[in-house]
Amino acid sequence: MRSLAFLLSVAFGWAACAQSPFRPDRILLMNGEIIETKVLGQSTLEIRYLEFPRKGVAKERSEPTENVFSVTDSLGRERIWYFHDTVFGNELTVQEMRWFIKGEQDARAAYRPRIATWGGFVFGAGASIAANLEVNALFLPPVYAAAMILPRVHVTRGSLSDPYLEGEPNYAYGYAKVGRTKRVVRSLLSTAAGIAVGVGVRQFLINPNLEGYD
Repeated sequence: MRSLAFLLSVAFGWAACAQSPFRPDRILLMNGEIIETKVLGQSTLEIRYLEFPRKGVAKERSEPTENVFSVTDSLGRERIWYFHDTVFGNELTVQEMRWFIKGEQDARAAYRPRIATWGGFVFGAGASIAANLEVNALFLPPVYAAAMILPRVHVTRGSLSDPYLEGEPNYAYGYAKVGRTKRVVRSLLSTAAGIAVGVGVRQFLINPNLEGYD
């Protein structure tokens, strides 16, 4: 009878483990990205972990510790690798860097530079049509993107994940760092798309209807 009870308890234990969700370790990088994985080892030089591809066998990878803010295990215990030391260029305290990283994450997830994006498209298309630039229009995307580096990055409405961080300077600095990069990249792409449309309109719709056009 006792053997039966023991076997039943083991069976229920395995069933509970099978139904419980897998809780991976989390590596928080300095750029705000999170790697959910199984950590194999940690040292002052590198963090070793398993990379789980969608298909195939898991592979061992490593990340330099200087690129890692913290590692949180499956039980929620966090080990912070970032340290405040101005000699090494770490000007922010641990808490200030945590806010900075949060700004990076929010900007990466929700910042939408719509005005800059549409402005690039209109600029590329308009300049290509008006000046009939053709190949010479290739200089427009870098010019417009360079101009988009200068304006201040504002927090997109709804992208602030923690309302208590509104107005926090380190959060705003991290948000602006990622947001500015996104704005420049999207400005390049949208201006190039505008040029493609503008050149097409000029070559196939406008020029053939011009008097004396061959």
